[in-house]
Parts: sequence; C-alpha cells; structure tokens
Amino acid sequence: MAQRKTPASADGQGIRQGLRLASGLVLLAFAFSHFLNHMLGIWSIEAMETGRLVFIALWRSPPGEILLLSALLVHVALALWKTARRRSLRLPPWQWAQLLLGLAIPFLLIPHAIGTAGLAHRFGYEDSYRNVLSVLWPGLVFNQTLLMLLVWLHGMIGLHFWLRPKPGYGPFKPALFAVALLVPVLASWGWIDAARRLRLTENPPFPLTPEMAVWSDPLIAALRNGFYALVAMALVAIAVRALLRRPRKTIEITYPGDRLVRVAPGPTLLEISKMNGIPHADVCGGRARCSTCRTRILDGLDTLPAPSATEAKVLARISAGEDIRLACQVRPQAPLKVQPLVPASGAARVAGSDGDAYHWGVEQPAAILFVDLRNFTGLAEHRLSYDVVFLLNRYLGETAKAVEACGGYVDKFIGDGVMAIFGMKDGLQAGCRNALAATNAIAETMERLNVELGPQLNAPLRVGMGLHAGPVILGRIGAVSGNGASARITALGDVVNIASRLETATKELGHSLVVSSAVLEAAGYTCSIAGKTEIAVRGRREPLDVFALDPPACLVDTLTGHSSPPA
Repeated sequence: MAQRKTPASADGQGIRQGLRLASGLVLLAFAFSHFLNHMLGIWSIEAMETGRLVFIALWRSPPGEILLLSALLVHVALALWKTARRRSLRLPPWQWAQLLLGLAIPFLLIPHAIGTAGLAHRFGYEDSYRNVLSVLWPGLVFNQTLLMLLVWLHGMIGLHFWLRPKPGYGPFKPALFAVALLVPVLASWGWIDAARRLRLTENPPFPLTPEMAVWSDPLIAALRNGFYALVAMALVAIAVRALLRRPRKTIEITYPGDRLVRVAPGPTLLEISKMNGIPHADVCGGRARCSTCRTRILDGLDTLPAPSATEAKVLARISAGEDIRLACQVRPQAPLKVQPLVPASGAARVAGSDGDAYHWGVEQPAAILFVDLRNFTGLAEHRLSYDVVFLLNRYLGETAKAVEACGGYVDKFIGDGVMAIFGMKDGLQAGCRNALAATNAIAETMERLNVELGPQLNAPLRVGMGLHAGPVILGRIGAVSGNGASARITALGDVVNIASRLETATKELGHSLVVSSAVLEAAGYTCSIAGKTEIAVRGRREPLDVFALDPPACLVDTLTGHSSPPA
C-alpha cells in the first residue's frame, strides 16, 4: 500500500490545540496571581498594595503585557474558530458549561479591564486597590464576584480535562480540588472584607472623573458588541455548514449491528456518532489527549489519510494496530465500517469517578514476578479443610508482605500462587532490583515458615519463582462494569506470559528461581555464567536466555562493582 500523506490540516489542528492550551495556561496563571493578591485583603489593604507592586511588575511590564494580550487574543480566536467549525452542537454537559462560561466572561471582564488597565494607560489613572475597591463597593460586588467565579470555573474545567488522562493526576486530585475550591473563596473574602473596611474607616471619594466615563463607556459597549458579533458569526457558520451539507453527496458509515448512517463529508467520526445519537466514548472532549474514542476501521482504512502527529503520538503510546484510529481525529471522505472499542457507558463512569488513567490502560515497562507453592496437593492431602486454609493464608500473607516490603504490588492470588508487579512508580531499573530483592525476601520467609510450621508439615515448604521484565499494559480490569474504585490494577501482555513460563521452568531446571537476562541487564547486575541456560517460550521463535538460581543468589552490581545478594 502506498504511503499515505498526512494532511496539513491535521498538523494544523495539533498546533491549534497546543496554542489553545498554552494560552489558557497563561490566562489561568494571570487569574491565579490576581486572586492571590486579593487574598491579602484578609490581612490589610496595605498588604494588598504591596502584593500589587509584584503583580504590576510581572503583568504590566512590556513582556508581561505582550504575553497576556497575545494569550487572550489567541485563546478567544481559537475558541471562536473551534466553535465555528463544529458540525453539531450536541455536546456533553461539561463542554456546554465551559462554552457558556467562556461566552459570559467577556460581558463582565471587558468593563473591569477597561476600568483598570485601560484608564491607567489612557489617563494615567492609578488603579490601586483603594481606588478600585471604592468603585466596586458596594454597587458592583455581585458583578465582580460573579466574574471571578466564571473565570475560575472556566479555567478549572479546562485544567481538569487536560490533566485527567495523565497517570499521576489521580492521587493528587482531592488536594487539587481543595485548592481549586479555596482560591476563589479566599480571594472573594479578601477583597470584599478590604472594601468594606475601607468604606467604614476612610470612605475615600469616588476616583473616576466624568471625562473617564465619556471615554470608557462607548469603548466598553463597542468591545462587547464586537465580541458577540463574532459569536453570532460563529453560530451562523455552523448553520451555513449544516445547510450546505444537505445537497452534497453523502457517505455511509456502518456501525456494529449493521447500523447505517448517511452523512456529508466533513465532520469527524466522533461528531458523526454524536450527531446521530450513537454512544461513543469521549473522555477528553475530542482533543486527542486520551484514547477512549479509539475505533477499529473494519473497511475503508485505505481511504483515510495518515494520522497527524498528535494522533500518532496517542496511538503509539497504546501500541495500537494500523487499523485503529482516534474517532475525534478522523474525517471520513468515503464509506467506512467501524467498531468503537471502548464502551461509552464505561468511559462515562471513568469520567465521573476519579479520572484514573489505569481505568483504560497504561503501557509502561515493569518487572513481573510469579511465585508458586510446590507440591501443594501433597501438603493439603489428609488435612482438614480449616488447616489447609490456615496454611495457605500464612504462606500467601507472608509472601505478599515480602513483595510489598520490597516495593512491589500484589496483582493477584492464583490458587497457591502470587503474581506481583514491580516498577510501576519508580522505573524499570528500580523495579527489577526490587523484584530480585523480593525473591531473596521470599526465600527467607519460607525458611522462617518451615521453622514455625515444621511439626505440622510432612515436607518443607518450597516455592518456584519466575521473573521477567519488559513493556506491559497496566489497567483496572473490571472497572467498567463494576466498582472502578475498588478494582485492582493488573498487568497484561507477553511479559506476563513469559514470567509465568519461567516459574514453570523452575521444575524442569531444579532451581527455585528462573530469571530472564532482561531483568539482570535492566537491574544492572551480572551473574555467574554457570547458571545461564536457554528455554523455549511458546510464541517466540528464538529461545530465551535465562539464569536458574537459588535465592539468595550472589550477583555482581555493575553500578558499584560489589558482589552480594540484592537487598
């Protein structure tokens, strides 16, 4: 098949998304620093005026003004551009909230900006806190408070849906939510309390002159009318697009169950689904920041252009096949037969719960350890059921403690076996070193249990352990249909299968641990060549290099040059 070219429009979309995100972060930083300044009013107006000097030095300097004005113009322009290019106004509630908040902000923001920075530039007006508070209190307290809430809520919605697909966001979400809640509360408390005290103690004269009002009032009205004229143009563009699509040729999109939809070329596959009431997972709002809208193209793949850089990055991260595309980035121009891969109900539950990336899978390198109790059938024979349960729980509990003490995560218990994951948070090298240390800890645990349970055992407890490392998919299996908050993380992939095979190989090789050379290399250890061997692994053409050991094995640490058991 000939190499498909990536259209310039697809790359342009990635650039626009990047600019919109960057400009939004600049505006949020401005609002946050402004709110911090307002909080100083809880202490005194003098503290506010001192903080204002820092704020002015940052945002009223030539570089600061250029950055702020550019971010404002870019953010508004791209928001209107995206609105005008929509083929449908069927949006999830959070997108409607963000859109309506964005449209309401200019109505209150324009008078505030003109009444402070605008007058300062035009008339040399000192927009100090004493002057601004005397204007706002008490007649405009509602307007100013509402403006702050609209700006902050708009920014927090955008920030949340940008961070939500990121693996590290979940643990910090409660703390960040508390900060997001406290900032506008403390800021409003600060400026309102300061304005009230100012009126009671000093009661300064109204600082604005009639000349200022003659200049500012028409300008405010013109800017408001101009903005909403642009909004009206964007809505007209949506309506015109809808009218122009009717007489044009249509294409057929076939969904599972042979559901057929006819549409005019132009909308993305995700927009087509929403326009026709077809459930389609969409966690990030069509910004290619997650993979929940991923779709298998069953027929018509050759009619689609190659993925843009933004889409290709997401697809590469999830190791998607060539027939997998992001519905939010694909604009069909010919008939397609498609199959959405993530249930919309599951994605909605993820979006509404904790935003944990493990709900839809994270690919990363990790070390996988399998531990299995040898001859458990013989140990359980002729024993009372309660005695078997006690014995099994003692073994599994102590093994799990050894794994967790070495930084591992117990994936699951499989009968008399344990599967553990290492390196989920601290990287592959640390994960492999910790996993090797865990094999030593488990071996020591077995010795202690044999001493403790010796009189009750016909033969000593022995285990077989298999250890391998490489890329795995980590996800909360069962989170979509069950309680996602309680579902444990599990690992999937060839690395898991190979680690299980290595555990089985301990019986063949007569040692309690079989570890792949990949683990030792990643950990930075070397081992005596005497323990090296090769084993066949189902699904692999080439045999796998492994080392058969009996922990605590003596390994050479290539980082320090010392020879000792991993600990």
